[in-house]
Amino acid sequence: MALIEGKDIEFNYQDKELYQKVSFKINPGEHVVLIGANGTGKTTLLKLIMGELSPDKGSISWEKGVTYSYLNQNLEVPEKTKVLDYLYGVYAPLYEKEKRMEEYYQEAATSDQYELLLNKAERLQEELNDANFYALQEEVGKLVDGLQIPKDILEKEMSILSGGQKEKVMLARMLLEKKDVLLLDEPTNFLDATQVDWLANYLIAYPKCFIVISHDQTFLKKIADVVLLLENQKLTRYKGDYDHYVLQHELDQEQYAKNYAAQQRYIKKEETFIAKHIVRATSARAAKSHRARLAHLQRMEPPGKGEPNVYFNFPFTHDVGEKPLIVEELQFGYNNVPLLDPVSFLLKKGEKIAILGRNGVGKTTFLRTILGEIPPISGAFYWLEGIHYSSYEQEEHLDLNLSPFEYLKSQFPDKTNTELRTALGSVGVRKELALRPMKELSGGERTKTRFALMTMQKSNFLIFDEPTNHLDQKAKDSLYEAIGRYPGSVIIVSHERDFYDGLVDYELYF
Repeated sequence: MALIEGKDIEFNYQDKELYQKVSFKINPGEHVVLIGANGTGKTTLLKLIMGELSPDKGSISWEKGVTYSYLNQNLEVPEKTKVLDYLYGVYAPLYEKEKRMEEYYQEAATSDQYELLLNKAERLQEELNDANFYALQEEVGKLVDGLQIPKDILEKEMSILSGGQKEKVMLARMLLEKKDVLLLDEPTNFLDATQVDWLANYLIAYPKCFIVISHDQTFLKKIADVVLLLENQKLTRYKGDYDHYVLQHELDQEQYAKNYAAQQRYIKKEETFIAKHIVRATSARAAKSHRARLAHLQRMEPPGKGEPNVYFNFPFTHDVGEKPLIVEELQFGYNNVPLLDPVSFLLKKGEKIAILGRNGVGKTTFLRTILGEIPPISGAFYWLEGIHYSSYEQEEHLDLNLSPFEYLKSQFPDKTNTELRTALGSVGVRKELALRPMKELSGGERTKTRFALMTMQKSNFLIFDEPTNHLDQKAKDSLYEAIGRYPGSVIIVSHERDFYDGLVDYELYF
């Protein structure tokens, strides 16, 4: 019996039809990845599965007693709770059992119901042993180490953590829960390459079921044994690993294109017949019959219609010289505590580099330092006079009540409505999406909105901090091409080697 089953699901979101009679089954132990272009409704489908939303038509059912846990970018956390307390909160029922067990033992020492109380205490002791209660600290430690959660934040309140740190802590708690089904929406966005590998290995060994949404193909290739593809309002199931899906999907696309072409030939033939015979008294009846049959034909969408084209272009202003950025013995950090030994390098005209290193080592802090957002501890950096940089930050700082159009208008009030809509349309935020509050958009659509801002800024130096988070493959390919043809210098911080490999001139490892 399936753990989760969906039958003939239809759902409209803000007048946009996401699914047409979508059906699926998730079976015990399956390791499922849910993929599709930005805006196709992957996160919405998870919300339907969890019951946060209800389908307009169709149904979703769970096997009785199945438990799940959910991770996404927008989960709320208890801000005043310490990190360790938040993690160990998973085991609150076990700690309550331990407390009651100790109370029974204490009462038994002075009670004439000694045997009764002792039996109760021993039953609780067995339950704790069965739950591996006395290895909890080791279990928590493995996850803290594996996700490289800094030890110095464990006694701090959740409120002071960065967005990336919060997500890692939430992911750790979710894995500690060990529910029957894990639902993970973009779990690798705030993980570096080492942590992504650790998570992949953890999920490969996970004995129960999970559904993962991700655009990180290297990660997906490691964890998937079932691929669910959302495309053209349909959900297609591919049993097998991600490489199998890629091959089979290519064959399916070829067959779909052939079927579409055949249907177009049939439609043209029928329309020609109708036009020729509808005016003839002797054959008008036959023409009407053909027209009725054609009216009831379920017409196929053109191949690839469901994926809007994405085109990134970062306008270049002017050359300024051979050495746009010089970094000399620079130390950076917080509260006068450096994160690294002094850093020195020279970035030459037109060079593109990747800055690599584990989370927390200081990559983003370095970028914030050279951008003048925080002061250096020692050393120096020099921008060549005439540098105009444009930057993309890892954490979004958006008023999600604004629409993409309103967001761009607030930054460029002198631009015409046509110019703003054109900028959004080029990155795939078109029509009603441009006017919808960003809180209703997918993570990929919000990311594209932020890139639309950069496409309207002339620059001669680009800085990107994890630019591929949330982006589908088509958008990543377009971004890769845009950076590649950009004549200025570029700094990229990224955990996706598939993205920056072949794009940069060299790598700096922090």
